[in-house]
Amino acid sequence: MAKFRITTKDSKGSSTSRIDFSSEEGAAAEAKRALADMAKDDLPNGQRLSMKTHVRNEAGEEVYRASLDFKGQARKKSS
Repeated sequence: MAKFRITTKDSKGSSTSRIDFSSEEGAAAEAKRALADMAKDDLPNGQRLSMKTHVRNEAGEEVYRASLDFKGQARKKSS
């Protein structure tokens, strides 16, 4: 198994994990899950959210990148 480095970034900062995966596709799938979990946890707390994740292989080459930008707006109530 190869080691991959998954880095996630959001408004709170960044986090890096080194994990063994059998393939780049497996590492990318884990990065997607991490991004979705972060969004699920953070979205109820505001109208804006921006987060990113990327995966690097053992040589330091980026093999996957994803980002999520959310902007919500409630309707304006009439007086």
